[in-house]
Amino acid sequence: MKKTFTFTVAILLTTLLSAQNRYDALRYSQNFYEGSAKSLAMGNAIVSIGGDLGAISINPASAGLYRYSEFMFTPSTISTLTETDYLDRNTDKRFFRAGVSSFGFVTPLNGIRKTGNLKGLNVSVSMNKLNNFNNRVSAKGRADNTSWLSFLAYNTKGINSSELDIQSVGDTYPFYNSGASWSSVLAWNTNLLDRLPDSESKYIAATENIVGNSNVIGGPLDQGFKRETTGGISEYAITLSGNVNNKFYFGFSLGLQSLRYTDWQSYSEFAVNLNQFDSKFKDFEHIYKQTTTGVGINARAGVIYLPVEGLRLGASLATPTYFSLEDEWRESMYAEYSDNYHILLKSPKGSYDYLVITPARANLGISYFFGTRGSISLDYEFVGYEWMRMDDADSDFDEFDNENDLIEEDFQNTSNIRAGAEFRLNRIFSLRAGYSFYQNPERNYGFDTQFVSCGAGFKFGSGFFADFGIQRRISNSENFRLYENVPLQGGSSLLAPTGESTYTAWKMLATIGFRF
Repeated sequence: MKKTFTFTVAILLTTLLSAQNRYDALRYSQNFYEGSAKSLAMGNAIVSIGGDLGAISINPASAGLYRYSEFMFTPSTISTLTETDYLDRNTDKRFFRAGVSSFGFVTPLNGIRKTGNLKGLNVSVSMNKLNNFNNRVSAKGRADNTSWLSFLAYNTKGINSSELDIQSVGDTYPFYNSGASWSSVLAWNTNLLDRLPDSESKYIAATENIVGNSNVIGGPLDQGFKRETTGGISEYAITLSGNVNNKFYFGFSLGLQSLRYTDWQSYSEFAVNLNQFDSKFKDFEHIYKQTTTGVGINARAGVIYLPVEGLRLGASLATPTYFSLEDEWRESMYAEYSDNYHILLKSPKGSYDYLVITPARANLGISYFFGTRGSISLDYEFVGYEWMRMDDADSDFDEFDNENDLIEEDFQNTSNIRAGAEFRLNRIFSLRAGYSFYQNPERNYGFDTQFVSCGAGFKFGSGFFADFGIQRRISNSENFRLYENVPLQGGSSLLAPTGESTYTAWKMLATIGFRF
């Protein structure tokens, strides 16, 4: 499909972005592994540990250590808390979502004859969650001299008002005729924008009054912003793994990734005193919703080597994932005035197909087993974010040239560290703990991401086991604006409010499994 229309929308914690940009590529390229409850509890420091189906999306050689068949299933819950401080008002928003972090099955290929040093071949089918996008955020406050509509009026400057009128040019043609955002088109047709006197291409917002030669905000406005994102990336892998002399283990996997991302946003402004606005403005709400779906394919290879008793070394390499994605989005604008007039308009649905090529990844791991009493492990992961690429699905090779240049300029390759430990109190009960550090892939913005985790494992008889893992994402804070500053005559600007947002998340996983 070709692009139906473009949009500009205020996104919390980022600048104003247009569709299909480098930040989309980054979002779909980051892996914050979940895996099984055991791997999560150990910080996913499992490149060299092996024997866990939750590790296959990091090192497929993990399946080579199995000498029996196993089925495992890992349901999960995630709880997020986002605290915002905006215009001297604090707002907390919690979000809870249940899901499945992993499941899988592995079995030896007993029907295949093994010769020489080859001691075993296994085949496995697994699913592991690589990332989730679940979050909810809210910001509220009262502004005295600034408005999102003022920014929109400034952004619409230079476009003739006749090109914005839906009634005169049809429901879909304002974008084609003018290149205006649908936010501008909807605001114009709901009377939230009006022409300045003696001008066909300069605008005044419904929240502004004309005082002399200037536009000024009529009075205090209660601003509100809400955003909810859902979805995630899951990888389904078919893996062939083997055991050479009980010293060297290898694995190859073909992965099919499933991606779904939904972003719903609402921005609103309410007049505190209706009689202060010449336009009879009362309130408005702008809603934007985007859904991205797609599939990707990649391959992985890995090894685990036991050079001496107790010591294990591991390494893996993952190719880039080639994603075929489709964005669908729509905007709506509701406006209400003090004379009881109100109107709701919606844009047509837009859609666009495109490609994202995520970075290649390399993992190294070392672990040491203290007999049957436990183990410690340390992993290093390299991710080549500078190598991300975007492309048009219809082979328009120049479509994303600018974004691909900005990827190299704005992003950097990263080094991630994961550490884990397990202590077995007895043959039945184990305790685990872990830490993981993901370096910030942005050169000038963003932050490093860190997790701490712990958990426990139980074995019952010879076949049944249960593991539990809890992970906490260490809080990160970041400043944000809901819209940009508005330049004024004389070189000054109407400053947009700045807020601060702090994000924390918990994950809880429980794995049940059977060995036979």
